[in-house]
Amino acid sequence: MEALQQGHMSLDENISAKIIIYTEDAEPGFPDVGVFEEVELEESLRSIPEAWVASIPSVVGRKETSAVAYSWLCKAMTIRLAERGAQFQLRTSILGIDEKEQKISFRGGGRVSSGVDCYDELYDYR
Repeated sequence: MEALQQGHMSLDENISAKIIIYTEDAEPGFPDVGVFEEVELEESLRSIPEAWVASIPSVVGRKETSAVAYSWLCKAMTIRLAERGAQFQLRTSILGIDEKEQKISFRGGGRVSSGVDCYDELYDYR
């Protein structure tokens, strides 16, 4: 979730920022490795700006702590981030980061299967 929050904060500071999130997951909020965080949705929503979250189905429990709530919160933040122009590289592995040249090399199953991107700022949440 930290990458999603950072993406939103960056866009709040600079609406024209180019945000790319690289993730090995097939879908944000639903990690392939089966490690799920748990949150209380109602409490989490109080600490996140409303503009960062798309709709969450009403059937998702809002007062009990659960991994389902965490997954839906991540999904809702991802949807809103994509609506704001962020790009996601799903099922993607980072091959290397050249901090001197400010380049990141990757390979995966996203829209672009492999390549090298330049960056101005890099936040690594691995």
